Amino acid sequence: MGQQSNSGKARTKRDGIPNNPKIRKQLLKVAADKKEGMTYAKRKAMREAAKPKTPSTAFGKQGMVLKAAPKGPLEVRYRALAKKIRQCEELEAKKKQGATLDKWQQQKLRKKMFLKAELRALAKRVTGEDAAEEDESDETSDETSDDDE
Repeated sequence: MGQQSNSGKARTKRDGIPNNPKIRKQLLKVAADKKEGMTYAKRKAMREAAKPKTPSTAFGKQGMVLKAAPKGPLEVRYRALAKKIRQCEELEAKKKQGATLDKWQQQKLRKKMFLKAELRALAKRVTGEDAAEEDESDETSDETSDDDE
């Protein structure tokens, strides 16, 4: 190692480029930030634009909005119910075209009404309509107790 070639000249060394991809990426960022005319505000705006957008948690027709984590248990159940209802609608379309359905598909079609009811109940639970109704009933009972005194 470190031997000279036949010409007697020493070999020139390469630039110190690290093998680690993370470090290479950081070096590229630093080099990009040193460009002329690049300000802190521009760098910050570019980084914000490069960040992945978070998906909205609003759902279709009911306008259901979850305030919990993106994949909370309520959202998981909502999506499962919505998928089952979509499948039922597809089966109904097949049936209208004249296709024969097996016993499992017919069972799923019979459940559609119950799935929709559960979906509506879940939407009410998330939006807090039940809690608002209970609060109103508590307020009216407080008013009647004040009148009795």
